[in-house]
Amino acid sequence: MIKKYFRLSLSLAIGCLLVANSALAAGGLVPCSGPDCTPCYFLQLVSNITLFLVKDVTAPLAGLLFLVGGIMMVAAGGSEERFKKGKKIFANTAIGVVIVLASWAIVNTLITTLGSSVEGFNPGSWWSVSCQ
Repeated sequence: MIKKYFRLSLSLAIGCLLVANSALAAGGLVPCSGPDCTPCYFLQLVSNITLFLVKDVTAPLAGLLFLVGGIMMVAAGGSEERFKKGKKIFANTAIGVVIVLASWAIVNTLITTLGSSVEGFNPGSWWSVSCQ
């Protein structure tokens, strides 16, 4: 019973830290306000959201899950079931990270391709977009 409450409180604490970190990092997602918004700013908003999800949400969450999977594998203590569970968490996290990075590359390629016809569009690096 105590183990169950410990897991629940640990999960809530980690969740609160991730949400707080995400909320602080999300400050500059919307690049414009009011009537001065153009289609270029919409492309910049989409780019900002994908960059936020990849850097500020996926990276810490993947690191935490890699840590949990690794600890489960190391602390299995001869239990084949716990070792397999840790290995499965590790593998699923790696697959998830690959999917997120592939989607990031696809979205940014689309933004760069579609944005070339939008006035004021200025792709800096392939992952950053700015409007003039």
